[in-house]
Amino acid sequence: MPNIGTLNQYPIAPDSMTAARWDESRKRRRLLEGTWLEDLKAQIAKEIDASRAAMWKSPDLTKNVLRSIVTQLSVLYDQSPIVNNPDSGAVDEMRRLTRDAGLWQLATYNQQLCIAQRESAIRVDVVGDEPRLLYRVIPADLIWCRADPDDPDEPIEFWEYRIRTSPEGEKIWTRDMLSVDGDPFYRVETDEGRDLTAYYLGGDFSGERYPYRKADGTPILPIGFYHAKRTGKLWDSFTGNELCSGSLRVAVFWSFFAHVLRDCSWPQRYFINAQVLGLKADSSTGEARIATDPASVLNLGASDPGVSATAGQFEAGGDPEAIGRAIRDYSADLAADYDITPADIQRASGDARSGFAIFLTREGQRHAQRRYEPNFQRGDSHLLMATACLMNRLAGASLPESEWSLTYNGLPLSIEEAKQLINSYQARMDLGIMSKPQLLAALDGITEEEARIRLREVLIDNAEFNQPQE
Repeated sequence: MPNIGTLNQYPIAPDSMTAARWDESRKRRRLLEGTWLEDLKAQIAKEIDASRAAMWKSPDLTKNVLRSIVTQLSVLYDQSPIVNNPDSGAVDEMRRLTRDAGLWQLATYNQQLCIAQRESAIRVDVVGDEPRLLYRVIPADLIWCRADPDDPDEPIEFWEYRIRTSPEGEKIWTRDMLSVDGDPFYRVETDEGRDLTAYYLGGDFSGERYPYRKADGTPILPIGFYHAKRTGKLWDSFTGNELCSGSLRVAVFWSFFAHVLRDCSWPQRYFINAQVLGLKADSSTGEARIATDPASVLNLGASDPGVSATAGQFEAGGDPEAIGRAIRDYSADLAADYDITPADIQRASGDARSGFAIFLTREGQRHAQRRYEPNFQRGDSHLLMATACLMNRLAGASLPESEWSLTYNGLPLSIEEAKQLINSYQARMDLGIMSKPQLLAALDGITEEEARIRLREVLIDNAEFNQPQE
């Protein structure tokens, strides 16, 4: 088994700007992937005195605003998109290839990464003795890119950082370096710059030996590069920092809520001229403490036997209901600043879900889907083009290398939404300004051409199966 050696948790960034971008993107990925405990501990340490934080016990990781919102926004691939090309036979083959490689399942995770980190990538390759497609999602915190100044949001040089086993048998960070700028190349180096191309790739792949090309010889990157929003730049990594930082603050607040609910939600009784017996010193703080509970009875002794004792009661240290409501309102305000309008947020008062209370309406999710479609269409179309080129060059296929596009299925309508849509369309159909294919396309989230095909099939089925029995 290879020796882990002294592998760093993260690769060495090539410059300070990339290091800052990677730090932000990693924090967001940790929030997405559930590995953000240390981030929350650090946030608590910033905001809360250590002695107070010690009384809170375990931080509360159960509420993650960023992950909740990003997951609800990432609906573009809930149903596999429809692949389009003028060559219908090629469409069937591309659908089979992408289905067998699991592209659209990976695309859902890619969209979540892209919305959270603002950029992401999917790399395609052809592997194996019996050639098959392999797609790999690449987070923004493992990418370095350079763009053409005339096309500043599309990479012409792309580095992917990956962990590999070195010639010495240790796990190391490497970077796959691909460039189509001038003299193209594909190299593999360590993150410190040691060239290991021959070891990993078996030879030189620069210049004429560069393997990823169109039929006319034009070099391409085997990458689909995705933007959550086009800004005319390669990177938009710090947009939405309010939600990322706010998510950690909300988790701090919910940790405080748990402390109030557990330790401070009942009245505190007290005595004057009495002392609690059985106190034990806390080894970490030196304070004398004893565990209390609404059902516990304290054993008291007189401080001064000659003076009468007095008993009293303070109100509860906090109102969990009021605190929880305030935290939920704060969370909803965060959501309204992140690709979401206030009208798209559904507050589920009185519902069991209202413990978190940030739910996007179905129409809000459709709004998000329509906003993201053009940007993801751009990345997906390039990825399908690259897939066709690689299959043609490396697997002997004969797929068209242009005019690939996709149609993204809409979210299914609820029963109430479908009824409202049918009533609205019926009025327009009565006026002769709407057709059945248009209605079916809206109901099922398909193209109008597919709706026409389905309606023709319905007519054929009705003609065959609705004949009266003899």
